[in-house]
Amino acid sequence: MPSNESSELSETAAAEQVLGAYGLHAESLDYMNHGLINRTWRIHCENGARYALQRLSPILGPEIHEDIEAVTAHIAARGMATPRLVRSSGGGLCVERADGVWRLLTWLEGEYHNRLETTRQAARAGALLARFHLALVDFEHPFASKRRPIHEPRRRIRELEQALAEHRGHPLHAEAESLERRTLELLSQLPALPDTPLRVAHGDPKINNMLFSAEGEGLAMVDLDSLGRLSLPYELGDAFRSWCNPVGEDSEDTEFSVELFEAARSGYLDVATFLTDDERSSLVDATLWITLELTTRFTADIVNDRYFGWDPGRFASRAEHNLVRARGQLRLAESLMAARPTLEARWR
Repeated sequence: MPSNESSELSETAAAEQVLGAYGLHAESLDYMNHGLINRTWRIHCENGARYALQRLSPILGPEIHEDIEAVTAHIAARGMATPRLVRSSGGGLCVERADGVWRLLTWLEGEYHNRLETTRQAARAGALLARFHLALVDFEHPFASKRRPIHEPRRRIRELEQALAEHRGHPLHAEAESLERRTLELLSQLPALPDTPLRVAHGDPKINNMLFSAEGEGLAMVDLDSLGRLSLPYELGDAFRSWCNPVGEDSEDTEFSVELFEAARSGYLDVATFLTDDERSSLVDATLWITLELTTRFTADIVNDRYFGWDPGRFASRAEHNLVRARGQLRLAESLMAARPTLEARWR
């Protein structure tokens, strides 16, 4: 039997064992190729109930479930749809085994997008993220997870400098150095972002972490493993640099979509009445900061030879995959930089 088939069978057997810890038996168990970190199955039970079963990446600890439970309870109390953790027969929020940490979530019916294709989609994505933030404006629960903040551009620059110093013999070192020089040149042209309140943020608001109805309305934010408090312009900058790149991260042929940005920003601001003036006015620059932060991360990954989502079908090595990713993010930033004066003028 091929090894990949054997692996799939062993994972299926493990998933069935985990369901037993919830007192459930699956009528069908379908692996879903959604997301790069966790392994996810859609579960149909004999009683007609449906769930999402996940085995977490080793980079995530079980303590994150305390945060997910507190946040989703808060959101649900305010009438917003959200996946909820299902407690095991022993009362736990997850199941810890030798093969990893597993969890069961309520199933929400809807559709996912891997790319934004229309301004209508962009506006609805912005409105959904705004509703998520609005529902958590008064959330005061301390977070159990002590992970470092997701977005720290200055730290990422230092990490890139260290990677280049440690891997001078890497065959793509010269290309990585060239990317670093151009990235730092663009960063030097940006003003520092203003100090803004730390707010509860999703942490990874990519479009495929958002659930939509068949009619295109935003329903829920999913994949809540990166929850935490963050300066909101960073959260929105990450959303916009992802949403407004129609070709995705695995291409060099990137161009920032001004039309998608305008629609997404309008959709967000129409709902997010709680924003301060500094938060509202810094969204273009925040998007540039985060796009260039991602450029530094991808560039460091070239010489560190590290990327969990390497596609060996398209790229000969992780380093070559990351070279394309870094070049694509840099070109995206250059495209946005060119449009920056126009975008800023429209919102003064």
